[in-house]
Amino acid sequence: MGRESVDWTPMDHRGLRKRLAGADCTSCGAAIVGDAIVVLADRGDVAFVQLTCQDCGSRTLSLVVGGAAGPRLDTAGHPELDPATEARLASSPALAEADVADMHRFLDGWQGDLRTLLGGGA
Repeated sequence: MGRESVDWTPMDHRGLRKRLAGADCTSCGAAIVGDAIVVLADRGDVAFVQLTCQDCGSRTLSLVVGGAAGPRLDTAGHPELDPATEARLASSPALAEADVADMHRFLDGWQGDLRTLLGGGA
């Protein structure tokens, strides 16, 4: 996997890639390998990383916070969702390329405003 220009070896001076390897993909649950973790910024007590899942291809931006047990990813669930909704969404399949293409076609022909699109009325 090629590195992006913002991923510079000295940016990972704490070895976050190695320490965070094996984290769960937030979309499919597969383990993220160290080579698929890009350290975008590291400020000591907080870092920003990008995780790319080799199984489903999703990319996640995550916050890494320090703690007594070492760094941990802040990939908490969605506190704005009730448990039933979160469970329903978690069991849904990830978006496929065909889903994105369908939405692109739909939006390409959309003539209304965002409020109407989202069901809020005119």
